[in-house]
Amino acid sequence: MKVDITDIIWAVVSMFIVCYSYSHGWLIYGLILIYVIMTLLFFMHIASIRARLSRSKAVYGKVVDYHERDKGAHVYPIVTYTTEEDRDITSTYTVEDNKMRYELHSDVMICYDPEDPMFFYFPDRESDFFRTYTRSIAIGGVISVILLIIA
Repeated sequence: MKVDITDIIWAVVSMFIVCYSYSHGWLIYGLILIYVIMTLLFFMHIASIRARLSRSKAVYGKVVDYHERDKGAHVYPIVTYTTEEDRDITSTYTVEDNKMRYELHSDVMICYDPEDPMFFYFPDRESDFFRTYTRSIAIGGVISVILLIIA
């Protein structure tokens, strides 16, 4: 897992909010504030992903192999395709799956980012990029409501 400056800043801000709210007897409200900020950041990230997906170009690619992790529990299709600029690209899908959805050597529709041709996605699986965020927002919302009821 890659940790970058954004993660470090988020950790520091969260710790500051927890310490400040705890010292004033408002810990529950501090935790809810962290959830609200996290939700806003997630929505901003979702918007940036949607912008990236909106500028993508559709082409047909060929599934040439699968990268397997954890003894086949997680698989990533490896696809080769040609961009509009006639560049031959072989790239691995960035979202893990638990099964091999596509047959080897089958032609599939993919969309790639012209600014970063190595990035591609399957048009019928756009939700793969948002699943973790929406799940986290929903679980955090339930926890926040419970905390508000307790308070």
